[in-house]
Order: sequence, then C-alpha cells, then structure tokens
Amino acid sequence: MNTLPLTNRLKKRLQRVTVYPNLVSQQKFWLQLYHIEKCVFTVQLYSLAGQQVYKHFLYHADFHSIHTVQLPRHIDRGIYKVAIRFGDEHFVQPIVID
Repeated sequence: MNTLPLTNRLKKRLQRVTVYPNLVSQQKFWLQLYHIEKCVFTVQLYSLAGQQVYKHFLYHADFHSIHTVQLPRHIDRGIYKVAIRFGDEHFVQPIVID
C-alpha cells in the first residue's frame, strides 16, 4: 500500500529528467528537466569502473528547462553513467561518448 499523499504521488509521477542524445558527439549533451522545482542539481559522469570523471553544478530556475552540459576534452570515448542529483532525488542513465 502506498502511503504518500495524492499530491506527492502525482508530483513524483510527473517529474522527468531526459538526457539526450545518448550518443554524445562534440563532448556535449543536453538535460531536459520537467516538473522539477527550483534547485541546484549535480551532474556527475562515472566510468563503468565506478570512477567519477566529471562533476558539475547547474542551477534550475523553472519547472521546465533545458541545460547544455559541455564535457571537458580529456574525457575519452566510451560508455559512462551520467548521474543527476537534486534534493533527495537522483537519476542515472548510461551514455556513450563518441
């Protein structure tokens, strides 16, 4: 049985983080945030071995926004996990850097 009040359940259901494109070229990708309150969020990139290779803070001022993430040139081609953290929430997705 879910004990969250209805408003919290609706909020959780509507929150969405989209990372695109999944095949990153030119060391750049975008984050689309939907229905997330104003906050500072953390973008972290991890190698498949679990080593953090990138960390950046972004300020999200609206419920809906798109942010460009420009990665440093020293990050090699390969498969990584991108972790987005805001408040008590987190989102993790694999990403391929070409």
